[in-house]
Formats: sequence, structure tokens, C-alpha cells
Amino acid sequence: MTEAKLTRNAIVEAAITLADESGLEALSMRRIADRMGVGAMSLYRHIPNKDALLAAMTDEVARRKPYPDPAGRGWTWRDRVRIAGQVDWELYQQHPWVLFTFSVPRYNFGEHSLICLNWLVAGFTEFGIDSRAATRMSLAVWSYINGVALQQVSVTMLAGKDSELEQQSGLAALLEGTPHWPTPSALTPLVGTGALDLIDPVRMLETGLEALCDGFAARHSSLRVD
Repeated sequence: MTEAKLTRNAIVEAAITLADESGLEALSMRRIADRMGVGAMSLYRHIPNKDALLAAMTDEVARRKPYPDPAGRGWTWRDRVRIAGQVDWELYQQHPWVLFTFSVPRYNFGEHSLICLNWLVAGFTEFGIDSRAATRMSLAVWSYINGVALQQVSVTMLAGKDSELEQQSGLAALLEGTPHWPTPSALTPLVGTGALDLIDPVRMLETGLEALCDGFAARHSSLRVD
């Protein structure tokens, strides 16, 4: 690419591709410039610094993975929570690094993230609550999704980085009947049950969001919300 054809969108696209391939630790203006075949200083005519780049990358990823239009779907607030879980889970599998930038205030809640937040908040208004309360509930949903996704993303990102001995999780070993250590009393009934669904991240996401929704419904049980 010639510097004359260099654009902000092209820089953001190259940065996203690099982060997808190698993680945020590999991201630098120099490496992006090398990938694009231009001088590093030319990037700064379009992106003032790396912070601005990370913010732009984060919002671009949010733009590419919007929540679906609810018009004519008849979705309830529970449906929106379920759909948000599915969409966000796919997003974090495709772009693991965005899980971390979404957690940093100066990078998150760009234009398209706010559109996604509005979509979830609009669902919670079925409770007849104000926007502040609905936003608090929406952020609780996002925090749970992020927490489960972090476990899955961390496994991928750390794979092979401590590779002399790949040791099974203590809980997985307990469930399979080969605990590494003496089993605490409350966990004894789980030994050897093979209940690996307890640590399956997708199942954890689904059951956790269901429980969170049950809590929301119980708090507002005086309203017809289902």
C-alpha cells in the first residue's frame, strides 16, 4: 500500500488482524506499518497514538458484531439476554483481545458499544423501571458474560506457555474421581460423578445467565415480566 492510499479504516483493519493473530502484546505501530508496507510515522497522520488505535479497534469490532434488530421478533427481555450471550460469546472467540479492551474505560463504550447497550437496556424496560436501573442490570449481564469468556480465552492465550507439564484442573480431576488433594467436605459428593458440565464454559454461560434472569424476575415479581 502506498502512503497516498493509506486510510484510518485500513490501519484499524490491519491492527485488528494483527491482534487476532498474535494478541495485543504483539501490537505496535511499527509492526502495523511493516505489515502495510508503509513508514511507521505515516500512521500518525490518521491515528494520533496507540490508545486511539485500541479505542478504534474496539469500536470497529462492536460495529461488526451488532445485536440483531428486534423489530417484529416479539422478543422478551429474557430472549435479549440469551441472544446477547450468544453474540458476545462468538465475538470473544473471534477476537479474544477485545475482552480486555472492553474492560478498560478509555477503550470501551464507543459509539457502537453504546448502541449494543441501548439494545439490552430497552429489553429491561419491560420491568417498568427507569434507564438507570435497566443499565445496571445490563452491565451485570455483560459482566457475567465477560467473566465466563475470560476463562475460555485465557486457556487459549496461555496454551503452550507453561508446557513442561500440562496438569489437569483440580476440579476436573475431582469430578473424574482422581482428585489431586484431599477433598473438602462439601465437594465429596462430586468425586467421580463425571459432572464435567459444571466446568463446560458454554453450559456455564447458559446456566449462569438463566440464574441471573431468575434473580431479576424475583426482584420484580410484582410485575408480569415473562
